[in-house]
Amino acid sequence: MSVHNQNIGMYENILVPTDGSDDAERGIEHAMDLAEDHGAHLHVLFVVDETVYGTTPAFSSYEAFLEEIADEAEDLVEDVVEAATERGIESTTSVLRGLPHEVILEYADDHDIDLVVMGKRGAAGVEAPHMGSVTDRVIRAAAVPVVPI
Repeated sequence: MSVHNQNIGMYENILVPTDGSDDAERGIEHAMDLAEDHGAHLHVLFVVDETVYGTTPAFSSYEAFLEEIADEAEDLVEDVVEAATERGIESTTSVLRGLPHEVILEYADDHDIDLVVMGKRGAAGVEAPHMGSVTDRVIRAAAVPVVPI
């Protein structure tokens, strides 16, 4: 049974983690469709992965680089909020730091998330047909359904 065939209102809080990748964009579109169909609140989350972004020497400091990534992430999630608002979807954004799968799972637990919709592969670019490690870890550990797009 597909999610679209279930009762309206089944989901109240939908989480869509994003990293700006094409798969994440598809996840955002699908999450917005579901939020619209179910009258759900959309939670848009960007996790600054400190293990990936911590090795860039172009910035004067690690902290300055992380701040730059966080600023770009804020712009990205705000664009999603604008698109959601245009569709009449209430939404919340968060930009957090840490290991992406851990932050996603903790966020889902802390915010009563009913469904997680996320890209199969993120910005790190795992080759098809394999699923990205973050998505795989979230699917394995989540207490709620996860829809990989």
